[in-house]
Amino acid sequence: MCPRCQSRTGRRLFPEQTPPGLNYAVVTGTLLDAPRQGGGPGGTPVLVMKVEFPVADPEHPRLLWTHATYEIEVPGDVGGRHVEELRKGTPVLVAGRLSERCSLEDGRASCRGAIVASLIQPGPPPEHHGPLGDSP
Repeated sequence: MCPRCQSRTGRRLFPEQTPPGLNYAVVTGTLLDAPRQGGGPGGTPVLVMKVEFPVADPEHPRLLWTHATYEIEVPGDVGGRHVEELRKGTPVLVAGRLSERCSLEDGRASCRGAIVASLIQPGPPPEHHGPLGDSP
């Protein structure tokens, strides 16, 4: 086991030797609030922000179905100089692992989805091309 893994109490290794490319999200959206300091699992310091993004109708992908929001956790070693550019209303591209955070308040448990960012980049989303290089 690596020394870094041993130093963090309460953390376990991923159940497989090489984690598959599952439980991963890439979203483009808009920040709904300014980044704030928060804590990840085990108290790891992270920047926390909420992003809103459009969701296409599954049967009619060109139609907007709804807007969704997710909380984004940005570890200290992700984002680099881009973090300073993140403000409420900024369009962003975010990629990372899907996770869930649960808390207990006033005797009630609540859980929310989170994306633990491995990449966050301010600015409009890159132009999307279809499978044959044509624009959608």
